[in-house]
Amino acid sequence: MSRPLQQFENLAIVGVGLIGGSIALAAKKHGLTRNVIGIGRNEQRLKLAKEQKLIDVALTDVTQLQNVDIAVVCTPVSRIAEDVIAVAQATPASTLITDAGSVKASLCTELDQYPEIAARFVGSHPLAGSHQSGFENANASLYENRKCVVTPSEHSPQEVVQTISSFWTQLGMDVRFMSPREHDHVLAMTSHLPHLVAAAVADQIDDHTVDFAATGFRDTTRVAAGDPGLWTAIFSENAPQLVHVTDQLIAKLTRYRNALLENDGQTVSELLKQAQEKRKLFEDRQRSSSPQGE
Repeated sequence: MSRPLQQFENLAIVGVGLIGGSIALAAKKHGLTRNVIGIGRNEQRLKLAKEQKLIDVALTDVTQLQNVDIAVVCTPVSRIAEDVIAVAQATPASTLITDAGSVKASLCTELDQYPEIAARFVGSHPLAGSHQSGFENANASLYENRKCVVTPSEHSPQEVVQTISSFWTQLGMDVRFMSPREHDHVLAMTSHLPHLVAAAVADQIDDHTVDFAATGFRDTTRVAAGDPGLWTAIFSENAPQLVHVTDQLIAKLTRYRNALLENDGQTVSELLKQAQEKRKLFEDRQRSSSPQGE
């Protein structure tokens, strides 16, 4: 099944939004495919995507898929399993399938129940995106110099894992491998919890205090502008891991609260210094992984 991605004549994108649209543009930019088939529910939106040359073929029914080499499912996490199954039923056994969702354990567990799907599906999560949505915001460079987590299961053939990981590599991504469960724990801490916290902080403001909110509030709450429906599905699918890291955060906040109640400036200072060091670690890693250290 493994083959050079340059020979993938037809790439299918299920869900032509920001993520799917950017994959389509990037795949064409890097010469990985000639034809992009976009599948979605809104015929008018697909027509616009075709007019803007994100896709070459527009389909509103996944059962119309036929000669496809690789398909990437970019729908909301609550629908990915259903869409992967539909793609598998519509395409030949040689068609490889992956996804771009941010929750993996429940998805991979469900799909592993179907041996014929497990033989050609490997989960993926490109760590790139925006609080903006829609293919209008798609960017051919969105995935360059960003990480992609590939989450094979024990049923995944090695050649399929290699081909799908190579797909992301040739879009400019740094591919890392994790089990589905490890992925969900890591993303709960680094993505899902920050969004939950940003939403909670944004919800604290009112008509009076909003006039005094400045850059600190803006930077802390930026991701709270994301689509509530999409994030409700992510939180629900990864609830066990998100509850775990939320409990850890509550324990940390309680340490701050108790120190403030006790007028314990030393503990507050130590906690802030520890946080500053962790933030610096993040910044250093970001600089070291970007081109020319930028």
